[in-house]
Amino acid sequence: MLMIKKILFFLLIVIFSSCATKKEKLTFSRFIINDAKGRTEIKVEENGTIYISDNLIGLVDKEGTISTKHGTVLAEIMENDFVIDGNGNELVQIDKNGAVENSAGESITWSETGELLKDNQPIGLKIFPANRDSFQTASILLYLHLAIK
Repeated sequence: MLMIKKILFFLLIVIFSSCATKKEKLTFSRFIINDAKGRTEIKVEENGTIYISDNLIGLVDKEGTISTKHGTVLAEIMENDFVIDGNGNELVQIDKNGAVENSAGESITWSETGELLKDNQPIGLKIFPANRDSFQTASILLYLHLAIK
């Protein structure tokens, strides 16, 4: 009986340690980003499925990988909040609150009500619901959407 308990204990340690190898880098829940006219720009489902203008385009996972619907890795968020492309090149740094400084030195942030701001001025995009946990993911997807567009 003691031997069985030891084996079970060992198996539990192995299972927990293998689960711990995948680190959650992004937190998000279902959200929609609308433009000033109320049109949906980006929609993310609870499972990470990404739609742009109602077209399925890919998937984002909590480990920080953004891939196309065909499985091609577009980008990944690293531990230091840098976004790298599928080839490993650094693109931009976006912090946990979704804040980024663009190449012109302008600060891009989210307001508490979910408005996207450039130097504290609304720029016509809004996230619903305004959940701070989704701001980093929303900023990454917006960056990629605008860079690829």
